Amino acid sequence: MMLFKWVFILSSLGILFPRSPDHFDPNNLYQECNRAAHSPLPPSIAASLDQPFTYLGEGAQIYAFVSKDGTLVLKLFKARHQSPFKLSRFLDHLMRSQTDWEVSHNKWRWKFKETNRRYELAFTHLKDETGLIYLHFAPTHEKLPVTLVDKYTYEVELSSLPFLLQKRVELAPDYFKRLKKEGNEQKITEAKKALKQFFVTRTEKGFSDPRQTLSKNYGFLEGRPIQIDVGKIEPFSGDLKDEITKIHAHIDEWVSRM
Repeated sequence: MMLFKWVFILSSLGILFPRSPDHFDPNNLYQECNRAAHSPLPPSIAASLDQPFTYLGEGAQIYAFVSKDGTLVLKLFKARHQSPFKLSRFLDHLMRSQTDWEVSHNKWRWKFKETNRRYELAFTHLKDETGLIYLHFAPTHEKLPVTLVDKYTYEVELSSLPFLLQKRVELAPDYFKRLKKEGNEQKITEAKKALKQFFVTRTEKGFSDPRQTLSKNYGFLEGRPIQIDVGKIEPFSGDLKDEITKIHAHIDEWVSRM
């Protein structure tokens, strides 16, 4: 009986926490597209995906892979958030009822739909500012296999999965630190000015992001700022001048710490 108990516990650990964080889990991909109707697949997108994509990183909701040619990032949605293992969390999982699991699933589904909505807003109104190339929130008839490389190599069929393609950028902290290391004060000044203008343009277009997390959610592509995570953008209707003043002060303070 004791042996059976430990087998059950270890098996449960494997099911609940099959992989350590910061690695791709092919069994943890969100399976439901936002819209049921099929949509045509642009030939250029199929061609873009005809190359291996290597694991780049992940957030609470998304896995990110970079293309072999280094120009694209493929983002896939997670079916659930996988936190680092903690005994208290494991015990909580064991004690959850069916109703608890349904509530948790519905919260995740709502979060997925909200993220989709914001990416669609960005794709429609802020395509240049976000580097978004393609949103796949409706299934496609055409097969769309892609090779994903992490610790192992996986062949994943994307035709029925939600995903997005975005231009690859150099993260803002890395960009400023590189310019500082090179001693290129002129480029630093230009980059800071461009970043400030980015927020002016976005705000004038009627959008804001309450987080403004420059260390994670923004980057540069050929000297041009890009917002790579738009999961929190919302229409903005406040005081334009006040918003810009606060953001610009935040940029000055942030750049000074680079």
